[in-house]
Amino acid sequence: MEDLVWKVVRTLTESASDPAPRGSVYTTQVVLAVGLWAILHDRPFCWACRAENWPSTRRPSSLPHPSTLSRRWRSRAIVTALRRLHRMTVQAAGSPGRTVAIDGRSLLVGGASKDPDAKPGRAVGGMGRGYKLHAMIDAKGVVVCFDVRSLNVAEQSVAKKLLTLAPRAVKRVVGDAIYDSVRVHRAARAKGRKLYTRLRQGRVGARQQPERLRVLRVLRTGAGRRLLHWRDSIERAFGRMSNLGFGLKGLPPWSRRLHRATAWITGKIIFYNAYIVLKQRSKA
Repeated sequence: MEDLVWKVVRTLTESASDPAPRGSVYTTQVVLAVGLWAILHDRPFCWACRAENWPSTRRPSSLPHPSTLSRRWRSRAIVTALRRLHRMTVQAAGSPGRTVAIDGRSLLVGGASKDPDAKPGRAVGGMGRGYKLHAMIDAKGVVVCFDVRSLNVAEQSVAKKLLTLAPRAVKRVVGDAIYDSVRVHRAARAKGRKLYTRLRQGRVGARQQPERLRVLRVLRTGAGRRLLHWRDSIERAFGRMSNLGFGLKGLPPWSRRLHRATAWITGKIIFYNAYIVLKQRSKA
């Protein structure tokens, strides 16, 4: 499966990469491909910079030094190419539909880690330290938009950004009770979308905003209860992402600081979306 996924992503990188910056020895496409090769195989960047770790048919004509690769992956060109590549995988999977689920997944680091960006915050089962992947996933399981933040950043704050990043086709966003916030409902309304969540304490005050009153009316119907039950699909998608051999199982020891964690998670999501694309093609 890794070979098929790599072929899909490698083909897309040819369109996602901008020309190399002036004076650069290696093109953006080569730098992007070498970093993604390491991410696909759960290895540090230095591993992908050695020729013996590549099949001769896929290895670029020359490989950058690990320090060059690490520096270039912090550049705006690579960050932009990764975002463009993610959007291309979403487009390859087809329209995301009108309904998506939103949730977060904690990615913890060890207690002895010196990473200053890995802040303490709430994780599954208690407190932890690290980062959190905030994502929206459609009915096909495709990650249509996402953001990576330190664990201490509130879900409601990131939800407002995701509502901006979501594709235009998305009109309904389903989440759990933690997203039942007045400001998140207002942000959804400003973008022409509707947010459906379980209500905190199961009730709405008489002076609450109209969006929460609308949610209360919807939850009293069978369709509303089924809609909230569908939110569990994002948990299954996160589980599927971890079960894949090349999937996102956590942050490796060499993925520290926010920019490295974001790059690693972005690469894993790109490969996961490519896997969904391959599944759709096999069914067709």
